[in-house]
Amino acid sequence: MKKLEADFDDDLMPEYDLKSLRVRRLGPARKSFGTFNAPIKPTRALYIKLGQGGAWENECINETQTLRLGYQEASHELCIQKRWDLVLEELRTLRKDVGAATRDTNQIRLFFESDETVLWTTFFGDRLYWCFSEPKITLLTDLSKTRPVIGEWHSRDITGNSLQKNQLSGKLLSMEGFRGTICTVREFDYLIQKINGEQSHETKEALESLRIFEQNIESLIRRLHWKDFEILIDLIFRQAGWQRVGVLGETEKTIDLDLLSPITLERYAVQIKSKASQAEFENYQRRFADMQSYNRLYFVVHTPTDDLVELEGELSGDVELLLPAKIADLTVKYGLADWVISKAS
Repeated sequence: MKKLEADFDDDLMPEYDLKSLRVRRLGPARKSFGTFNAPIKPTRALYIKLGQGGAWENECINETQTLRLGYQEASHELCIQKRWDLVLEELRTLRKDVGAATRDTNQIRLFFESDETVLWTTFFGDRLYWCFSEPKITLLTDLSKTRPVIGEWHSRDITGNSLQKNQLSGKLLSMEGFRGTICTVREFDYLIQKINGEQSHETKEALESLRIFEQNIESLIRRLHWKDFEILIDLIFRQAGWQRVGVLGETEKTIDLDLLSPITLERYAVQIKSKASQAEFENYQRRFADMQSYNRLYFVVHTPTDDLVELEGELSGDVELLLPAKIADLTVKYGLADWVISKAS
């Protein structure tokens, strides 16, 4: 009989030693019902597709809190008895392809024998989900198999931030293209980092460099001539997708820019000041309340007084302050840092 192997051409096929599948325990995985208040430390991580085309995703994740495996043609009794040589022979007879039968046997064995220290992952909707699971296998009436999740499926890291797919590495997301059902997560360290809400050394260094860069841009913004400052604010809003439909500073003293969203048709009024205090801002706020044509007012200040800076985080409603730190952030985000450097040099 052909020996079971785990060395296949498919880049995403499982990687394990079938002679000693059960991993050496390094201590129990953290268990809880809904909350992980310390970093998780799994021994390995697996990706599982919950049904063909994701047919069981909603049920497993939102209703039953389970993992579920098909392969109805594989004898449940042989799997429970761990007679993997006989399972392979059974699948070889059905598949007529020893490679396919071997891969399927490997994946079934992972489902039946992976213990509580193994992290399970899948994708559902626009998020990554993860859990730990007890190896208690139940045979359903349709001959598919389930095992219970410890606690529940999670779609957030342990600090509470959602694990949205658009914020994950393409290498991790490539598992969605896996042609089988279960495979090893090769981006293991990255995955654990994301779930634990941690950042790599390189990421921390990059963010610190960005913070320093934005601080320097903020200093340069404060040096801009008032006319250049007005142009910068205009450029920021236009880079953000707003259309300027008028410059009303000469006829309407409450507004410097009249902006329109081409998608929602909302209108924004922008008042740009070189210097301003809280009293001046509140005066503009009262005047804006009488203007019915605009959805929102942005009050943008080059050099705010201390009392106006303190007010920034307390505002709500249809008036927003844009002060130098936020302006610097938007300047970098919308690729206008070179423009500021050129103008302030």
